[in-house]
Parts: sequence; structure tokens; C-alpha cells
Amino acid sequence: MNRIDRYLLAEATRRLMLALGIVLLALVLERVMRLFEFAADNGAAVSTVLQMTASLVPHYLGLALPAAFFISVLLLVARLGDDSELDAMMSAGLSMRRLAWPLMLTGVVLAVFSMLLYGWIEPYSRYGYRALKHAATHGVWTGAIEERTFFTPTDDLTIYAGNVNLDGRDLTDVFVRQTTDEGQEIVTTAATGTVELIPGTGMAQVRLQDVVQVVSEPGSGPVTMRLRNFQVDPTFPMEAPPFRDRGDDERELTLDELWDAQVNPDPAASEEDVLSRLSSFHGRIVSALSVLLMPLLAIPMGMAAKRQRRGVAIGMAAVLLVVYRHALELGGGLVGNGTITPLIGYWVPFGAFAILSLWLFIRADGSPRQNGFDAVFDRLERGIGAVTSIFRRRKETASS
Repeated sequence: MNRIDRYLLAEATRRLMLALGIVLLALVLERVMRLFEFAADNGAAVSTVLQMTASLVPHYLGLALPAAFFISVLLLVARLGDDSELDAMMSAGLSMRRLAWPLMLTGVVLAVFSMLLYGWIEPYSRYGYRALKHAATHGVWTGAIEERTFFTPTDDLTIYAGNVNLDGRDLTDVFVRQTTDEGQEIVTTAATGTVELIPGTGMAQVRLQDVVQVVSEPGSGPVTMRLRNFQVDPTFPMEAPPFRDRGDDERELTLDELWDAQVNPDPAASEEDVLSRLSSFHGRIVSALSVLLMPLLAIPMGMAAKRQRRGVAIGMAAVLLVVYRHALELGGGLVGNGTITPLIGYWVPFGAFAILSLWLFIRADGSPRQNGFDAVFDRLERGIGAVTSIFRRRKETASS
């Protein structure tokens, strides 16, 4: 590996990390907001939200990696062209195929990583996310109550504490509201309280000290009582009930488990499950291999993306990748319901995308000054310019 290869690898890696961070952040942020809403609705701790977000990172990393790699290669080649470095390298006798070698090597490494990500890491992280969601939804008490937060372990019980110690067991400035099936309402305030685990049961109870209690019954006035100690009923589980085993969904199965499901099919599995596992197996392989094609398409696009065309190139790249992604999703859905075979649903779109990318790269290698994207970008620029002029004239006419 010579100095030019190391230079291209360093520049591509730097842009890849930046693009990957931006795309991944954009994908994760929207989900994080929804997770905080989920946590607020279920009384889950902030730490649970952070763990659920971490479990989702492999999924979003798989979505972001091809786009980030494509954009990083496109911007690198465009910058080399703007600074005349590409012309200098080619004048020194280096062909486009030779210059693309380190980028293709990066694609191979990322494809292998994607295979590990889609095949093994993401299934386990998806199961972990669902287990955390189950714990937040069904786990009435997770061992830590948030300060100044209303905690509702059951529909007829609400607990609030002004201060909570680090282990979530000692409470101060406690407020409790309970309702009964007979319509009775019990409001209890206490200076201090403790959360205690009942030995041998796995259940928790709340004991309060220095208590003032107001009991209201339908048709009669409230009754106020002062108590030294009071136990809040009912008791409730300290932790969530056990979550189901992994593998209920084909997306939780690893690649080798999906392969084994095809080789040794389960006689008890429904046809829908068999088709879903078949679709998932081929879909993951195609998604991982698609990363290899990104440089072949990004290099000719980057060569045609002059400085003023940068926005047009990125926009067109986004459209191409979205169309390709939707084609695979559509094919996967049709494979999953048995309409078509994986060959048609996955490998035909992949083959068409591969042939198009390879043809454009070969054309750019043979004619670096004029490749298939130059004419496309010219037409797009003229179209955008025409639309912009129309709106500008309308604005000037309206202002006059």
C-alpha cells in the first residue's frame, strides 16, 4: 500500500465517520424523543431509555452505513476533482481502477462488518430492546423511583416522593393516593417511607412513617387520621415477569439460525413463519453485499459533481439509495407472503443495481472527463435554474 492509498483511505475514513455520525444521529434522535414519551407514560427511569437507545444503535447503524459510505466517497472524489488532485494522480499514470482500489477495500471491510451486524449483532440487540420494553411496561417497580415524579404501579395507586435516595428505597415527603372498587378515596401523606422486599415472594411493599391520612367515601365527609406507621396496599412485583425466549420473531434470529431453519425446517412452523425466515435470510445477505457497490456508483457521481453541483449530486444520491432500498423492501414483502421467490424479490434488484453501478464506473474509467452523470447533472441544473427564475420573476412581479 503506497502513500496515495494511505492518503485516500485516511480521507475516506474521516468523511465516513463524519457522515455516519450525522446520519446516525438524525435517525436516532427522533426515536429517542418517542422513547422519552414512552418512559413518561410508563413511569420508566431515564437509565431504561438510555439502555433502549443503545439497543437500537445496531439497527440504525445498519441503515446509516451504506448511505454514509456512499456520501463520503462521493464528497471525497468531488473534492479531489475540485482541487485538481484527481487530474494530477491520473496524469502520473494511475487509472481510475487503481485509485478506486483502497475505496473498494474499505467497501469489503464494511460489507464484512455489515454481515456481522445484520447477521448476529442486530438480532441480539433487537431482542434486548424488546426485553427492556417489556420490563418497562410490565415491571411495576424496577428498584428506583424518580424524584418528584408520579409513579403509578397500578390503576388505583399513585405514589409521589419529593426526595429519593440513591438506591431508590428510602423516600421523604411522600404522597399516596388510592382508590377502591367501592369508590373510596384514600389520600396519605408521610414525612418518610421505605420500599421493602417481602422475603421469599419477590414482591415489594411501601411502609410510611409519621402519616396523615384522609379517607373520603361517597355520600359522607372526609375523615382525617394521624398514624405513626402505615403500610400501603397492595403489594406489587419488584421486577418484571420473565420475558419470552429469543426467536419469536425472525428478526431476532441470527443468520446461522435462519439458515438452519431452511435446511432443517420445523414441522410445527406455519407457512408464514417459513416464508418470513426465508425472506429475512436473503434480505440480510443482499443488504450487506450492497455496501460493496457504493464506491462503484459514488466515484463516477463524484467526478461529475463539480463544486456548484454538490447539492444536486447529494440529492440525486439520496433518491437513488431510497429507490433501491424501497425496491428491496417491496421485494422482501412479496417474498414474505409467497408471491415471488427470493431470486426475483432480492437478487434481481441487487443484480440490476450492481450492473448499473459497474457500467457507470467502467464508463467513467474509460472517459474521466465525461461520464454518465455529467449530462444528468446538466439537465437537473438547467431545470432547477428554470424553476428558480420563474419563482424569482413572480416574486418581483408581486412586489412591484
